[in-house]
Order: sequence, then structure tokens, then C-alpha cells
Amino acid sequence: MSQYDLIVLTFAEPIRGREVRAGYLPSDRLWGALYAADVQLQSKPMPLDGIYRVSSAFPFADGEWLLPKPRASASADASDSAGGDKKAVKRLEFVNLPDFLYLAAGGRLDPERLLAAAARQRRALLPATARPLPLQISAQDLTRAVRNTGQRRSVDDLAQERYGVPVARLTAAERLHLSREARGRSNTGLLERQRNTQDRVTQRTDTFNTEALTQPRMAFLLETTSEAQRAQLFASLRLLADTGLSGMRTQGSGQFQWEAQRVPDALVQHLEAGGPQVLLGLTRPTPEEAQVIDQHPVSRYTLLRRDGYLDGTALQRQDVWMLGEGSLVPEPLNGVVTDVRPLGYPHSVWRSGLAVSLGVSA
Repeated sequence: MSQYDLIVLTFAEPIRGREVRAGYLPSDRLWGALYAADVQLQSKPMPLDGIYRVSSAFPFADGEWLLPKPRASASADASDSAGGDKKAVKRLEFVNLPDFLYLAAGGRLDPERLLAAAARQRRALLPATARPLPLQISAQDLTRAVRNTGQRRSVDDLAQERYGVPVARLTAAERLHLSREARGRSNTGLLERQRNTQDRVTQRTDTFNTEALTQPRMAFLLETTSEAQRAQLFASLRLLADTGLSGMRTQGSGQFQWEAQRVPDALVQHLEAGGPQVLLGLTRPTPEEAQVIDQHPVSRYTLLRRDGYLDGTALQRQDVWMLGEGSLVPEPLNGVVTDVRPLGYPHSVWRSGLAVSLGVSA
């Protein structure tokens, strides 16, 4: 019997990495980090029979987990919407569960619902941090800041337009972000850190900058098969919280705080449903599953090539092709864990393509 936990991550330090973007961490990266941390703690590899599964991490705001926009919605929305809506639909990456199910069934968001979804995503993608902010802004400060920009709208109207909620529901950090937006400033969360490199021969020192991203609060789904396995992975999460989830960990990169929350019943119901599925993580189907997907008319999917180097080495992992999040497949998939070790490498290097998906039958 599978057990589900929603793991909520609040980062104390920004994340670096070539694949990093706001509000998203791929499932194979999360799975690999948990596996490596478990090996470090247990001093032996975790058995691959009855192995755990994880979804990719997506934005989590105001107690609501946003999901990847289903691939099934792409053609319907783009072809039927007016010219201005096409761009709004394209910019929409993450939606709540009701919109997710509606889009997966081939629906098209009307203009009002599309604006609400865009505001929800905009708020969910605001940079968040586990560290206290050096600057606090009250609702009164926000009102003055907006008035000084010359805008005639009320602060509540501005908050409703940008984030889909009144000012009273905004946190101090969100009020700060809104004041910046009202003044035309960006909330990208990009951070540059100055570093030095020294030539070993000439002792010449050169300065360069590295770029990192302050992430919003995110969550991913953890599926375990026993209480013992769940306890092991929680121990791995505690280790990763201190060591970080990205490169340059010794420089302070990717440390986070986490909590395990109960998965809502509405979500569990769809996790255990049969019929057509929308993937919540990167998935590598078995040859038999791939054949079913290719032959079924309901299938709509994105293919992604996954590669990269072993940490701290110049050795390149073997690349694999995987189905992307939001892909629609005709039935529940199992997926496979693939050995991607460099040629001649002495031990296995695993990349998870195990499927986590939601059933979207009517």
C-alpha cells in the first residue's frame, strides 16, 4: 500500500544549475539527491525493488500546490482563443487542481478564469526565503508606495489584479514584492555572488560572478511503500536540508527548510485512479509502455533529453530521453530506473524514470 506525503520546501539559499527555473525542480534530480543522501547515511545502496517515487517540485502558495499545465490543453487553447489570449495561455505554466482537470479534459479557460490562473501563478512564483527579510512593509507603507507612483487604483485592486487576492491575505514578503512591481521593478529573484580565482603559477587573482535563483516555495509528492522506507527518506531530507540541493554547496547553495504535509483527499483520489493520466514527473516508460503510448490516439507528450556530469568530475552520464511533465498518456505507467554510468565507470549511477501521475478521467 503506497503512502503519500507532500514535501514543502522553503529555500534558505538560492539554487544554481543549468536547468534551474523559477518554481520547478525535476523529479530525477530530487530522486537522485534522496538516493545519494540515503547511501551516505546507510553506507549501502537502497534496494531498487519496491523503490520510492517522487514527482517534480512545483510552486506551493497559500496552502495550494500548483500542477504543470497539461499537454492536452495546448492545441485547444492556442487554436480557439483570441489573439491576446494566446500569449497568456503560453505563459501559463502552473495551474490549480480544478483548472488542471478541466484543461486535461480538453477544456479552454474563459478570459476571466485565465486571468485568475495567471494571477495565481504570478503570486506562487514570487521569490520566498526561510531567512527573515531585512525589510518589512506594512499595508499602510504599501498604500503610500502605490500612491507615490501616481496610480489611481486602490491597493486592493492592484493586489487582486497581480496576485488574485486582497492585500489582507498577502504576507509581508508579498507586500514587499507588490510595492516593487508597482514601481516597475523586477521580482525575478536572480542573485549574483562575487568569487575569486587565483592562478597557481603567477598568483594573479581574477574576480568573477556566479548567478543563482531565489526560488518560490515549492512542493513535491513523495510516494513510499513502507514506514521504514519513509523514515529513511525523511532522514535523507534532513541531511539534504543542511547540505543543499545544487552545485557549489560548500559556498552555501540550495539549503532549505522542509515539512511533510498530508496530501489532500481530492488529490489522492486522482493519484489512485485508472484511465488516462497526466504525468507529474519526468518518466522513462518501459518498451511495452512506449508502444502503447505511440499507438493510442489520446497520447500527447513532450520528449526531453536528460544528460549531465557526475558531481565533481568531468565524467558525463549517458543521456536518456524522457516524457515531460504535463504529458497525457492513455493509462497508468510504471516507468524504469536507468543505469546512466559513464562507460567503464565501476558502479551504477541511477536516473529515475518512475512515473507519478494523476488520473484525469471524467
